[in-house]
Amino acid sequence: MNNKIATVLLLFLLTQTMPANDIKVMLGLNSSTYVFSSSTDSLDQQHKSGLAFGLGWAYSLNKNMKLEINAMFNQKGAKVSIINSPNAIVSGVYKNSSIGIPCFFRYQYKEKASPYFSFGPEFVFVTSHHLFLTESNESYNLSDMTKKIILAFNALLGYEYPIGKWGLFAEIRYNYWFSNFLNDPEALVKSQSFVFLLGGVYYL
Repeated sequence: MNNKIATVLLLFLLTQTMPANDIKVMLGLNSSTYVFSSSTDSLDQQHKSGLAFGLGWAYSLNKNMKLEINAMFNQKGAKVSIINSPNAIVSGVYKNSSIGIPCFFRYQYKEKASPYFSFGPEFVFVTSHHLFLTESNESYNLSDMTKKIILAFNALLGYEYPIGKWGLFAEIRYNYWFSNFLNDPEALVKSQSFVFLLGGVYYL
């Protein structure tokens, strides 16, 4: 955990010494689910929608390539049905909130209106984790069972349309948590999601 924190701090300090070329603001939706271990065959799950928003800073490497750092707030989780027996099915919703610091290597086809793609790691700081049982309206706080820092990966496709000093963009991102985010090593749980974002860019 200390190595992950040190890496995030180093990235932050490096970005402070580099003048940003673009500043962006974004808002959108997560469509997420949990990836359980193969031993959890009694779980049937569906995707859950959640809010996503944040800020980004981009640093030009050349006319086509950029280094981009984001600070994102995400609501994720999964809708599940726990099948105890054919006549005993318990429905619930896992919800987690986090602050993510994704770092992207970005390639843009051309400087004007153009598609682009990016990929890179993300450091996820989990701020809350709950399980809500739908029928009984019970809530369980899982924060003590949850790791606070997760390593993840992002890949995205986007399109940017400049308008003078400003620009508009749309993105779809795939996000996968590499780390098991439960403290119990025998209960393997990860997260994956698709993120749909719209936003604006200011060119400095």
